[in-house]
Amino acid sequence: MCIRDRAYIEMALDPEVQRIVLLDGPAVLGDPSQWPSQSHCLQVTKRAIERLISQGILKPIDAEAAARLLNGAALNAALWIAASDDPRAVLPKAVDAFTHLASGLLAGPVATGARTRKK
Repeated sequence: MCIRDRAYIEMALDPEVQRIVLLDGPAVLGDPSQWPSQSHCLQVTKRAIERLISQGILKPIDAEAAARLLNGAALNAALWIAASDDPRAVLPKAVDAFTHLASGLLAGPVATGARTRKK
């Protein structure tokens, strides 16, 4: 899992982010996946996936589909953490599950515990 994705999920621990972005924001602004900031994040993720596919690091899959699914998973992880009664207990579960989902896109096997490609 890249540092940016983990940081996105971890931001859900910040009470201000929880309240403004993840809890009240969707009630006022609608579906977060349609916000301009999400569109930018989606495009950055798509370009990164395209680059990793061209380098042989990721499986040859549709980059837009993978970007949308990864962004959706990260957003839902952050929403889950923000709405939880115990966000600090939920965070490691969300990060671990997201890491396993994302590592499924790797072209090669993942080293146990290291989350890096084996040579």
